[in-house]
Amino acid sequence: MTTLEVHALEAGRAFLPNKLLFNDTNPANADTADEFLAYFFHLHHPGKNLHILWDAGIRKDISARPPPQCKPPSKPSCAHTNGVAPESIDYIFYSHAHFDHTGDPEKFPKAKIVYGAGTQAHVRPAWPINPESRYLESLFPEGRTQELGAGDFKPIGGFAPWDSACDFFGDGSLLLIDAPGHVPGHTIALARVEGGYLLFGGDSCHCEAHLKEYVPGGRMGFGMHKDADSARENISKIVGFAKARGDVRICLAHVGTYKDWERVIVKEGEGVKF
Repeated sequence: MTTLEVHALEAGRAFLPNKLLFNDTNPANADTADEFLAYFFHLHHPGKNLHILWDAGIRKDISARPPPQCKPPSKPSCAHTNGVAPESIDYIFYSHAHFDHTGDPEKFPKAKIVYGAGTQAHVRPAWPINPESRYLESLFPEGRTQELGAGDFKPIGGFAPWDSACDFFGDGSLLLIDAPGHVPGHTIALARVEGGYLLFGGDSCHCEAHLKEYVPGGRMGFGMHKDADSARENISKIVGFAKARGDVRICLAHVGTYKDWERVIVKEGEGVKF
């Protein structure tokens, strides 16, 4: 059984407005924003000797971002890769195409770039072709960009509530799962590691409270998501999966700490523990 070696890396910091995260934000504090860490993950496939990134952080050269994009992050970061030379990265799997996840693909000249189904229809044409776009055409380097399609997702067993996934390497080590809601093309993944699974959730949600309360009428705001119902369904599936198995750690881009790599344990009525 193939398992992956995984390391978490800090990718910089950004501000997220509270009014987008919670629907009960006091109007007097509507413009307040909290600084959030942004994480990405280095994966090593020992059997194939592949170096992989799940997301790539916030690019250091913010001047290269399109003018319509939101204000600069507080602490941009060039995506360091756990001591591995950038030219040695074989794949970058992007949860989605937002600036705090994509880094700078040009820093990884040999990496194949993989996006979820529907990403390019949502994003392209991007800047500078479309001067109003918040995305960059350079996120899709010619000749090494792959977008998953319907034919890449096959039935899987033992991973309810999901009934299909893309077994990218064909050995069960990395399962890519379509998880719309945040934006079209948003993808999550299950990485098999020693002792269980890591669930890379991207921007399925943006704070721990959202994992504990995702029901209609709750505090969770959907200002960060394109489709509130799909986002809620996605979170429900993630939490339900973790509760049912007990051998899953939920790894989100802006939630949790990743120094000790304790397994996430989810029990009925207790929410998620980091």
